[in-house]
Amino acid sequence: MRTSQRPAPTSTGPARLTIGEVAALTGITPGRIRHYEARGLLSLAHAPSGYRFFRAADVLRLLHIDLLRSLGFGLAEIRESLGPDEHGLVAALARHRQALLAERARLDRLVEAVDQALAHPDQPAEAVAAHVASAHRDSLGIFGRLTEPLSDPAAETYADLLGGWELPVSPVLGRLMLPAPVTGLLERLAQHPGHPLVFDRMRKLAAEVMSLSQDPQATESDADHLARRWVDGQLAQPLPPSISAIFEAVVPRMPQLDTVNQGFQLWAESISPLAARVLRTMQAEARRAGASLLGAIVVGPAEPRRHPARPLRRLHSTASANGARATATRPSHPPATPPLTRFSGGS
Repeated sequence: MRTSQRPAPTSTGPARLTIGEVAALTGITPGRIRHYEARGLLSLAHAPSGYRFFRAADVLRLLHIDLLRSLGFGLAEIRESLGPDEHGLVAALARHRQALLAERARLDRLVEAVDQALAHPDQPAEAVAAHVASAHRDSLGIFGRLTEPLSDPAAETYADLLGGWELPVSPVLGRLMLPAPVTGLLERLAQHPGHPLVFDRMRKLAAEVMSLSQDPQATESDADHLARRWVDGQLAQPLPPSISAIFEAVVPRMPQLDTVNQGFQLWAESISPLAARVLRTMQAEARRAGASLLGAIVVGPAEPRRHPARPLRRLHSTASANGARATATRPSHPPATPPLTRFSGGS
């Protein structure tokens, strides 16, 4: 056991305070002081008895640390600002100011979203959740949220592109996470003038999936046929090379790509089991073709695959002036691409 309660005071030497005395003088708890010391922000002397003691310089440094913490600095930022560079604090404050402005903008968006939700107190809970879930800059609405937020211009672009998709998906599913590389991909795609083409294709696919989901006679074979036709079509008519390059630089190397696609399948399951079946079959077909898949975006080899020995089920070929085309044998099936009256997101 320690036998001394505190370092012995000296009448001529500098002040030496115990951790309890410093806590009483500064309002900083002993536990937090010990945490700062453990993280290397404080380097305290110890008496022979083992007790820490503080000199005037230690107290000043502690107060400096506490001031920066009160401004919202992280410990790494504090360590950098307290380094040997005499301009370190000014530089750290400048960076922190930008972070505070971004945080203020985020809070403003949250307040606006809450106000919109409260403006209609009688609306369904799903509508209330939709207002709040999409308020973050990292939100892609019902399509998920990003690990790293988009820049403001890119966020505005995707708000326009994705805002009009009236899909029967719970807005809470929009809280599913997308990995950090997706942010970089979307930033580059937003800057490309051809990005509307990607979303035009996605809207047409969504219309077909909704038509399939709403058909009481549709089967898993119909879902598989739609998935195969989609993958084959994307490989036969890929996106323009400059757009394809954006996806090819990210998707095949994306960590946990299979997990991300499982998240999209979970998302589709909330539409219908057949919608989820479409995405699962797409993933299998893309893998068989040597391609990658992100959601429903096929990132494939340069040459489209050919599989004449593997005909699609429930189809027959009818001649036309331009060659052969595939048609469904069951006449009651809805048209492949109905009018896109419900999918009016920007283009």
